Amino acid sequence: MIHYNYSPSQLEEKAEDLLRAFDPERIFRIKPIDVYEVIEKCLDVPYDWKYLTPDQSILGMTAFRDGSLRVWPKSYYTEGMRPYKIFAEKGTIIIDSTLTESDSRGPENFTVMHEVFHQVLHKRCFAHQNPDYTHVSTKAALNSLGSRKKPMSSLEICEYQANYCASAFLMPAELLTDQINRLHHNQLLSLSNPSDWKLIYQLAEEFSVSPTAMKYRLLKLGLAH
Repeated sequence: MIHYNYSPSQLEEKAEDLLRAFDPERIFRIKPIDVYEVIEKCLDVPYDWKYLTPDQSILGMTAFRDGSLRVWPKSYYTEGMRPYKIFAEKGTIIIDSTLTESDSRGPENFTVMHEVFHQVLHKRCFAHQNPDYTHVSTKAALNSLGSRKKPMSSLEICEYQANYCASAFLMPAELLTDQINRLHHNQLLSLSNPSDWKLIYQLAEEFSVSPTAMKYRLLKLGLAH
């Protein structure tokens, strides 16, 4: 497969472009979000929820071509249980059902936007895969928010870019910076300070992301150390 060498500033622009297409007010104002509305308004592709693996090692899928894929009847393995086939038309996004069963919307929001940005950024990157290729987003890839190791494979670069844009979409740089300046008086947050972690949890709730996603976004923007 191939990849494109987007710079961080270009990835920020890609995220802001989608924000403007979806709801430009979100660039400057914190609002509740239904990430599935982003799919409906900006991609116009099907989406669904299935148990993708019994151990939650895969949290999202995108079908870049019409084809079949295997899903599971339960979120945990029982003896004799087998996956079954479903048909997914081109463009379909499938999110692991366990994310919808959690009390926290942060991981679900991030996973959905990760899959959205695979479609925004990477359709051509996966164009020459096998005819039945369905791209899967693993828990490990989704959790590697701060990783930018070298060298990276094309697949790893695509995962990094989708993570970066999902973060930038859900936590717009200017809005997050303004919020930190208002709440923390223009000071850097310290990850070793328990009181600053209270603010990180508050920000994560306001922006509907996980505390881990918020931490890495703050570090990326130079708002924490």
